[in-house]
Amino acid sequence: MERRLFLCTALAWPLAARAAPTPYQLAPQSEVEFTFFLAGAPSRGRMPILDADLQLDFRRVSASRVDVTLDAAGARTNLPLANGALKGPSILDTKRYPRIRYTSSAVRAEEGGARVSGELELRDQRQPVTLSARFFRQPDRDPGDLSQLVIELRGALDRSAFGATGFSDLVADRIELRCLATINRAG
Repeated sequence: MERRLFLCTALAWPLAARAAPTPYQLAPQSEVEFTFFLAGAPSRGRMPILDADLQLDFRRVSASRVDVTLDAAGARTNLPLANGALKGPSILDTKRYPRIRYTSSAVRAEEGGARVSGELELRDQRQPVTLSARFFRQPDRDPGDLSQLVIELRGALDRSAFGATGFSDLVADRIELRCLATINRAG
């Protein structure tokens, strides 16, 4: 799903003070985009989101929580020849570990959005990963309408911390993450 940020208007956490803890659902076919550096050049890939439990409290941001499961076996890059290596035993090892899970442990408000701290489980290894979150409203929506938002999550990880060390002579350790998805208030 590709959406342009310039089509959205920013929704700051403090402006939504009248909201309460609310479950949100991701739009179907949501994905996480990742950037890896192959011989120093950026390359992109995508991984489908299988499930997400988003509980957002715009009044008390610290009460919010995020639990997301990714389909590692569905990962693909913009380099078709690299897809087999990506899913192979030295990187994602999707035969043994077909899922990746992120669970938040703390959410804090910050200017323009929130900082989400949590644990990423990849290849049966758990490591802390912090994401920045920003929320946007479609420009045609009423300022108080929080029923449909666009969420942007950004972060990075070192793949070697999870044992994904394959092709280290070609692929850099740092992987950048970005998710831009529509979320809808549940119920």
